[in-house]
Amino acid sequence: MRLKVLLVVIVCVLLTACGINATETPLGPAPTEKPAPTATEKPSPTVTETQSAYDISAEALAYLDTALDLMQEHSINREQIDWDALRTRTYRRAFGAQTTADTYRAIQYALRDLGDNHSYLMTPEQVAQMEDGTMVAAISGTSGRLLEGRLGYVYLPSWAGTHEAADEHATAIQDIIRDLDAQDPCGWIVDLRENLGGAMWPMLAGIGPILGEGLAGSFVAPDGSMIHWYYINGQAIYGDEVQTEIKGAAYTLSEPLPPVAVLTGPSTSSSGEAIVIAFRGRPDTRSFGRATSGLSTATREIELSDGAWLILAVSTFTDRTGQVYGSKIAPDEIVNQPKGQDDPTLQAAVDWLLDQSACATSK
Repeated sequence: MRLKVLLVVIVCVLLTACGINATETPLGPAPTEKPAPTATEKPSPTVTETQSAYDISAEALAYLDTALDLMQEHSINREQIDWDALRTRTYRRAFGAQTTADTYRAIQYALRDLGDNHSYLMTPEQVAQMEDGTMVAAISGTSGRLLEGRLGYVYLPSWAGTHEAADEHATAIQDIIRDLDAQDPCGWIVDLRENLGGAMWPMLAGIGPILGEGLAGSFVAPDGSMIHWYYINGQAIYGDEVQTEIKGAAYTLSEPLPPVAVLTGPSTSSSGEAIVIAFRGRPDTRSFGRATSGLSTATREIELSDGAWLILAVSTFTDRTGQVYGSKIAPDEIVNQPKGQDDPTLQAAVDWLLDQSACATSK
C-alpha cells in the first residue's frame, strides 16, 4: 500500500493547491496515561466534569481530545507548547459542541496556536473535493518554451491529484523537457514563482532530468532523525519507497548538469519550496527573485473518525548539503519587480545563464 504525506499550502490561502504525496499511515497513538497527582497538585478534571463545564457531548469531547493528543504527539513545535493551557483554550472555544463538526472551529484555532503556520484541518467535504479533483481545476498547467533561442524555460506551477495522475503529470513534465532539449539549449530556467504547493513528488520526478540524479533533500524531525528523498532514473523516492515514477523510459539531457537558474517569489510555497531546496547545492545553479513564503516544512495527513484530515507540520526541509530551512528561503540574487518593467527576474536569470561557460562556448 502506498502511504501518504502532504506538503501543502495554507488552506485559507488556496485549498486548490492541496495534494497527496506519501509517507505515513494516518494513525495516531492512544492518549498517554497521566500519573496520579501529588498532594500539592490539583487533579485534572474528569471527562464528566469537562463535559459539564463546557456543555460538550461525549462524542465531541472524545473527538477533540483525539485531535489534541495527535497534535501533542506529532507537532513540530510540540516541545514548545503549554499543552494544559492549549487544551483549556480549545475546550472553551468548543463550548456547546454536540457533534464532531461542531469542534472544527476550535481545532483550527488550536492548530494556529501551534505556531508553525502550516498545520490545519480539512473537513470531510474539502477532502472529497480534493480527491475527486474539483479543488485543483483552477491551477494552470506546466509549460515550456525556448528563450533567446538558446535557453530552456520550464514553468512549474502548483499541482495536485491522485497517485495515478501524479505519474502522468511527472511524465508530461519530462516530455516538455525532452522537446526543449531537442533544440540544444545551453542552460535552463525553472520558474517556481507561482508554485503554491500541492503534490511534491510528481514535481520532483518531472523536473529530475534538469535537477540531476541522486540525493535532493531530506526531512528532519525535532528529535534529529532524518529521511532523505531522491530523484533516480525517473523516480521520486522518499527513504526507500518510490512515490512517483515516469511512465516509460526516463529522459536524460543530452548535456548532463547544465547551468540552471531557479526563479522564486512570495507565492513559492510548501512543495514549491521543496523543489527550490532540491536545487540548493546543485553545481552551476543560481536562484533569482524574492524570498519564498516560508512554509519549508513537511506535513503529515492524519484521518480523523469522521473523515476530516488533520494536517500537521512534523518535520523541516533540509537540502543536499544538510542546510536546515523551516522558514523563508532567500534567493541568491534578490530582484524586485519595479512597475513598468516586463520581467526583471527572468531577465536577470537570462543574463546570468548567457554568461556561463556552457552558453559562452556555444555561441
